[in-house]
Order: sequence, then C-alpha cells, then structure tokens
Amino acid sequence: MTQQDFHVLETCMHRFGGRFCEKLADAMCAADPINRQKLFDAFPDIVMKYGPGSNFAKLVSQEAVNV
Repeated sequence: MTQQDFHVLETCMHRFGGRFCEKLADAMCAADPINRQKLFDAFPDIVMKYGPGSNFAKLVSQEAVNV
C-alpha cells in the first residue's frame, strides 16, 4: 500500500467508519510498518471496505480532485 493509499484509507475510516474504525485508524497511524501490517492482516474486511478501490475511497479521491 502506498503512502497515498494509506492516507485515503485513514481518511475514509475517520469520516465514514464508526468509533472503532476511528480508533483503529489512529492505531494504524501510530504504528511502525511491521505493526501496521499486523493491523491490516487482522482487519482485512475494514481495509477492503475503506481502502483503495472502495466506494468510500473513490468518493474521497473524487472530492480531492474537485477542490
């Protein structure tokens, strides 16, 4: 996952996810690369729902283009 992809994932989790997703995004931001990967592996459904290629990511990316 690129840095840009991660930024979109983190933004989507904060904007569209619930409180758990917000806290998980905070943990992912604070984690070193190894622990971040552990979180990605532990929550693949959340990464797929909010990450690159998701409807949420497309919305966030489109908003960034329209600014």
